[in-house]
Amino acid sequence: MTRWIAAKDRWPPGRRPLEVAILCLLLGLTGCSDRDPEADATAASPVTPSAVEITTAPVERGAISQQISAPGSLAALRESRIGPEVEGRIWKVYVDAGDRVREGDPLFQIEPDTYVLALRRAKAARDLAQAERRQQEADLARARALFKKDVISRQQVDRLETTVEVARANERQAIEAVDLAQLDLRRTIVHAPYAGSVIQRLADEGTSAQARPQTIVLVLQETARLEGLATIPEAYLDAVAIGDRTLLHVEGMGEAIETAISSVGDAVDPATRTYEVRMRVPNPDFRLKAGVFARVEIFPRPKRDVLLVPREAVRTEEGRTRVLTIRDGRAEALPVELGVVTPDAAEVLSGLEAGERVIVGEEARTLAPGMRVRERPGAREAAEAS
Repeated sequence: MTRWIAAKDRWPPGRRPLEVAILCLLLGLTGCSDRDPEADATAASPVTPSAVEITTAPVERGAISQQISAPGSLAALRESRIGPEVEGRIWKVYVDAGDRVREGDPLFQIEPDTYVLALRRAKAARDLAQAERRQQEADLARARALFKKDVISRQQVDRLETTVEVARANERQAIEAVDLAQLDLRRTIVHAPYAGSVIQRLADEGTSAQARPQTIVLVLQETARLEGLATIPEAYLDAVAIGDRTLLHVEGMGEAIETAISSVGDAVDPATRTYEVRMRVPNPDFRLKAGVFARVEIFPRPKRDVLLVPREAVRTEEGRTRVLTIRDGRAEALPVELGVVTPDAAEVLSGLEAGERVIVGEEARTLAPGMRVRERPGAREAAEAS
């Protein structure tokens, strides 16, 4: 009784619990609830995720060109280790390290006295052989005259004819000895085989020099033209060809040096998995030095009529290369095999056909396969118009 009286005191004056209950029931039956029926229906039904707006681009045929960067260096086009062709004491060295020489300039000389005397002896032997040949020919002429008069026999004439042939052979041999002695004398002076720079001087005057094995006196390099060398990864084995445009960047040089590939190596180094390419580098002002490092950029000829997709459409995950396309309103990942790849485009070797469309832009990198997608309104028309 006490508990009921306390509750009764809390109701507004003139209202009783039974009256309030009846009032609430009537309000419920007449639709006086505070809740929104549409909101209740929405809350009762499952939530359907909205499709992600994406942009696509077509797979097209076109041309693609790849830029290849590789480390390299400059080397002398030719380098020769020069020694004497005849032995003897070095009499004079005409150049020093750092000197530039023209083709045919004297480099050093072997003492010539021995070879001057050898030439004189050879000439004397030649003169003697010529005199003997003339004497034998005269004897043969007289013998033939006597044979006609039946003074001497035919056998005696034959012996004199043989003697003349021997004398003539001796004369020819003596003449060749003179030529050889003259050649040896000329060889005492060693000339530059081509225009270049003396890189090293390895012997001085007074050194006894041998011809075999040869004593190296100077090292000469051709420096008016150099040769660029670069090592290319074997992944680009089919990309580089003779004649491809090339830029060489040398530290300290203001501008890149433009040239072209002159040769492509036929062998791959098994240790580095690279092959070597070479290019001719003009150096008329001798500003470039053999041995310097160079960064090489090669621009191969473009590959034409190949399947291409935008580079941004390609994604690599867990070692697999894929692109996203649309199938039944959802993103689908397709594995692809790529060839040449540039910052803007990628060559497709397999996995796609011309005319298919792939997802590009930020969504190409972030979408998960299977998500609902739809193209942005007007995106395809805008892309085709551009």
